[in-house]
Amino acid sequence: MNPQAIKPGIYPGLGMETYHAWKLDKDTLIEGPVSCSTLKRFALNPYAWRWTPEPKQTDAMRTGSLFDLAVTDPDALGSQVVASPYDNYRTKEAREWRADQLAAGLVIADADEVTHAQKAAERVREHRVAGPILDGADFQVGCVGDIAGIPAKCLLDILPGEDGEWAETLVDYKTTSFGLNDEAIRRALGKWQYHWQAAFYSTLWNKVSPDRVATGFAFIFQDTVTLEIRVVKLSDDAMALGTRAVKHAVEEYTRCAHKGIGSRYAASCDSLDLLPYHAMNEDELLTNAHA
Repeated sequence: MNPQAIKPGIYPGLGMETYHAWKLDKDTLIEGPVSCSTLKRFALNPYAWRWTPEPKQTDAMRTGSLFDLAVTDPDALGSQVVASPYDNYRTKEAREWRADQLAAGLVIADADEVTHAQKAAERVREHRVAGPILDGADFQVGCVGDIAGIPAKCLLDILPGEDGEWAETLVDYKTTSFGLNDEAIRRALGKWQYHWQAAFYSTLWNKVSPDRVATGFAFIFQDTVTLEIRVVKLSDDAMALGTRAVKHAVEEYTRCAHKGIGSRYAASCDSLDLLPYHAMNEDELLTNAHA
């Protein structure tokens, strides 16, 4: 058994370091742990997921992790954030240093970036809607159970207090650089499949929690440049769609865990059409050309 495995239960203040140390071995899927991020990458193409290295951290991911720490675990900023001694990563030595820090789960950021993240956290706490959500909340709450008999885990950014109006809502903190208007938020929800996350987290929480039930899911979005904040509740329709998608992904993961991963295309020849917008655009161009 993986020595980093966490027993089933609810763990307030578990933290990112402990949570991420328990990793999935792609050779033993049945031992888990299944997470939402794993399911999203797995579901697109299990065979490609099996043989593709884990994605590298991008600047946007790094910024998100830094802001997340500032909001949900500010005491960890000193131990989990490290400044780079290099101006760039062109040399082998610098690249190896960066790889070592990331492998250790550290966030690379300079003093100005840390200060900016701390200011962002202050804005969240001062916000008329987000602030009360944070008051009395637990942060970095680990939730460990099983799905279809396979160990599963999630890490809740914010678990509101039991007595307030948000008591039955799980809350996640997200950063964005694409704006907070309706279209931008809806694009983010779909592009990053945040409705999957809401469904996965809610399902696992309700299965493991002994006394609290989550009936809703909300996001605190914050612009990384302006530090503007918007709180959004996921609609019932979006949650239902996420639940269906997660259920389908879990079923396929479970099948692969028991029977192995093979290519979906090993014994098929499919007839495919163009995507609708490609076909419509080309049809319009041809129509206009002969007008």
